[in-house]
Amino acid sequence: MQNIMAGAVALACLSLSGCSSTSPDDSSGDPAPTCASPTAPAATDGSLVIDSPSDFDATANPTPTTTIYFTVLTPARCPGASYPLVLHSHGYGGSRLTALAANGDLQPDLPHFPSIDALAQALPYHGYVVLSFDERGHGQSTDANARLIDPAAETQDARALLDWAYEHAADYGIERESGTGIAKDVKVGTLGYSYGGAFQLPLAALDPRVDTIVPNGTWHGLLYSLLPGDSVKLSFGGLLGLLAITGGVSNTPIVQTAINTIGVTGLGAYNVRSRADLIAAVARPASQPRPVGEDEMISLFDTHGMSYFRRQQKAGAGWGFGESSAKLRKVPALFLQGNRDVLFNLTEAYWNRRYFSEAGGDVRLISTEGGHMNPLANQTEGTANCGGVIGVAAVLGWFDHYLKGARSAAYDALPQICISVADTTGAPDVAAAGLMVDSFPVGSLSGNGAVPASLATGTAEVPAFTIAPVFVPVATISGNDKLLAGAPTIGKLVVTRGSPALPNQSTNAFVGVGILRSGAAAPFLVDDQLTPFNEGEHTNNRNIAEDARILLPAVGEQLKDGDQVGLLFYPQHIQYAAIVSAEGLTGVTGIVTYLGNVPIPPITSALEPVLGLLYVNPYTAVASDVELPILVPGVYSGSRLSQ
Repeated sequence: MQNIMAGAVALACLSLSGCSSTSPDDSSGDPAPTCASPTAPAATDGSLVIDSPSDFDATANPTPTTTIYFTVLTPARCPGASYPLVLHSHGYGGSRLTALAANGDLQPDLPHFPSIDALAQALPYHGYVVLSFDERGHGQSTDANARLIDPAAETQDARALLDWAYEHAADYGIERESGTGIAKDVKVGTLGYSYGGAFQLPLAALDPRVDTIVPNGTWHGLLYSLLPGDSVKLSFGGLLGLLAITGGVSNTPIVQTAINTIGVTGLGAYNVRSRADLIAAVARPASQPRPVGEDEMISLFDTHGMSYFRRQQKAGAGWGFGESSAKLRKVPALFLQGNRDVLFNLTEAYWNRRYFSEAGGDVRLISTEGGHMNPLANQTEGTANCGGVIGVAAVLGWFDHYLKGARSAAYDALPQICISVADTTGAPDVAAAGLMVDSFPVGSLSGNGAVPASLATGTAEVPAFTIAPVFVPVATISGNDKLLAGAPTIGKLVVTRGSPALPNQSTNAFVGVGILRSGAAAPFLVDDQLTPFNEGEHTNNRNIAEDARILLPAVGEQLKDGDQVGLLFYPQHIQYAAIVSAEGLTGVTGIVTYLGNVPIPPITSALEPVLGLLYVNPYTAVASDVELPILVPGVYSGSRLSQ
């Protein structure tokens, strides 16, 4: 969603240290046009009226058409020259790119998301036409409502833009493809992050013209992203609500009701902690802009991601968006995702990669120290790099390979998977390190170089009126040559409400992977990743159910001799605290003092030692069959450490 990290929206601006502009040695570039008078590089604005309703919600008073605004970035070119097209879009609350870069330099030292936008602006200097567009409900495209990348709405908008690109190919130097049997075919790849990453996935599934995709920091299933473990991701939900307000997003009524319930105007958001709480809250007669039923809310969020596409395909059922066959085709895909992304975690990228790999395409995954950062949790975004893999150079090399048929050192050096294992402590200003591996590690590993790490049963008693997490060790590390890298798993987790507990507050166990380092007073949470689990029994990831066990967010960390690696059980956490105004983002504590300039008690935006006691959440958690992916790089099959 919107790049909270880049500073485009002041309310969530993070420190962008070390943002120098550099040009990697293997950045490619087309030779300058050789004709006497080439056209100059240009940015040309345009709009397209699409025969698609502005919404499917009758209460939104939809119009029969939608207008999408776009900008075409073109390279210097000679008459008759044509270039591959890169279709680009923005994050939630953002808008399209409207200007070229000053030159073709890549900027790998920028934070992850800004570096991708900078790359898109530089692509015309490398022989590409870029079409960047405002998603419906964003930027200038606000005569229609945002529907969270609805395959029946946003995807059809993108398809209409590809039709337009084909019809105007000669005007902008866009390369057409012939002999493919595909109507209005153009040579096209896609690029963008978050919301602009999500648009690429259903488009690739539903439009055969897409030759390759490069999604950054996006979701596999929105229900899992926003309701992990049947618990509401309140803090980021509030941040997204702020982005909707500051970015001027026009949302479909279902989404707007959810934002009004848990966002900055939702004064009861503090007690909306579980899926059941949310469903009850949005259904209240006073909910605005209208009450929302459970079926319509769940359907909207569930069908707009690859989790739904894969589930329907496995069941032999249709996707329901006009496709002739509900089977994902072979699409080359390069996924970039942040280890410390607390909105769309690395396990979501693992699931996306798995689905596209099942279709038989060339699918790679790079994890980074960037992505969606939570400023209330004092997170700062790192780069798009993974050890020695330079993210923006890899993307350019990928496009050169799949859209031009050109070889590049960046593509040739790209591993199947690179998991960033840079240190959590001090991130992102730490030494780069990445694990290059042929297959994604999940759970306890076996074979040469594997370090078995499992726990049959572990119990955490988390009392009321406490701040510190409870640590349950799983393995003790010997030596300094080992890595924690991949997705930890739990076979079963049972969460039981403790005493005393408030009747109007749901019980959640907040679980993450922790490391207790020799000589340290307390363990630290690896990669800031935490998953809540509502009271009851969990045997898989609710709201996504991709596997027959629970997968925690994938992480990466270099281990040290004497480290105890295990699970941390928090009584509360800032990532799951409600926020009620932008004022809460001005300091590290996030304490809110007003809403609309009216003083209110500072009780809902931060979990300080005093304020946190208002969150009464005693529980017992019993975790069974816990497994951690730990290995020795260079010894474990198909792995090596890159620094």
